[in-house]
Amino acid sequence: MVKVWQHLLKDVVTPDYCIGCGSCVATCPVQALERVNEKPALKGVCINCGICYGTCPEVVDPSSLQTQVFGTPPNDELIGTYKHALSVEANDPGVKIRAQDGGAVTALLSSLLEIGYIDAAIVTGTAEAPWYPVVRVATTPKEVLECAGTKYSRGPISLGLREAVNMYYRKKVAVVGTPCQIIASRRMGLSTPRNEHISDAIKLRVGLFCSGVFKYEDFFKNIVEKSLQIPLASVNKFDLKNEKLIIYLKHGPSRELPLREIRKYIDLPCRICSNFSAEMADISIGYVGSPAGRSTVLIRTELGEEAFAEAGKLGKFSVIDLASVQPGLEGIRQGALKKKTSAAQAIEALRREKKVLPVWLEQPSGETIAEPIESDKGICHI
Repeated sequence: MVKVWQHLLKDVVTPDYCIGCGSCVATCPVQALERVNEKPALKGVCINCGICYGTCPEVVDPSSLQTQVFGTPPNDELIGTYKHALSVEANDPGVKIRAQDGGAVTALLSSLLEIGYIDAAIVTGTAEAPWYPVVRVATTPKEVLECAGTKYSRGPISLGLREAVNMYYRKKVAVVGTPCQIIASRRMGLSTPRNEHISDAIKLRVGLFCSGVFKYEDFFKNIVEKSLQIPLASVNKFDLKNEKLIIYLKHGPSRELPLREIRKYIDLPCRICSNFSAEMADISIGYVGSPAGRSTVLIRTELGEEAFAEAGKLGKFSVIDLASVQPGLEGIRQGALKKKTSAAQAIEALRREKKVLPVWLEQPSGETIAEPIESDKGICHI
């Protein structure tokens, strides 16, 4: 049974499980969907092709993609399939100052652009509103560096991909995103039917370790700016480490917020997400596992292996085996276990409260029984 927009509205958007990745909007072949208030909305005539539902990352159990992507079960139950575990540091001091942790993402993307392995990278920058995430199409190392640093709030990565394809005419695009955004990019290529014009432009998927993100208005505007009276324009950097959100100011001492006190502001889809290390990426990168000033890099696929090797030829970053540093893989496993445990607890809380559950929990295959759904244009029979 083909699932279409009205099913997506019922299963994901209305119960607030939408992550705002923009995949449904980006892949709609007739541009019937638009992103309104960070969520998709029907603004044109739906042709019931089902592509929007097929690309959504929130209608399937993430583990169901394992064999489709890798062909085998994971070689590590907590952090997924990987070939190499490394600790990486950018060699350029300017990159390290601007970027997060060791600057591995910035150095990797800059190198791949420079050698022509990719012709664009979809990254998250900011706009006139301080720290509000805005997706950018980076085509030069300079543009990558301008977007360096973690934003801790999501941007519509997939709309950046559409822009790269339709406006920049790019065909070898690297997508950088959180675990759920990477799953969305995988779904684009695996769904039937699919929008090949968009999905086939993805050359590389770079995933970011993620413990969860905050909604911009709820947390950054209402809590950081209003309650804590910290103007967002005065913040130089946010960092989530050791169960604390650290707010580095441009002038003055940093502020620390215990994660246990602000966890309630983490977005609902994040609270039930068990994917910490971006298990569906070609290359996953984060700070956990490496010492301060370095980034952990998990190379997961042959494509990731090739891309990392090609980028390394420019010498923009130094590499050591993760086994030679502390806490190493065990640190990543602990982070992954913590997120999986927290997700299970959050799901159980939803059950107790009799809240609407994610569709992939109600039907393990990610499928729901097709039935007539009422729309604003009458009854849509599927």
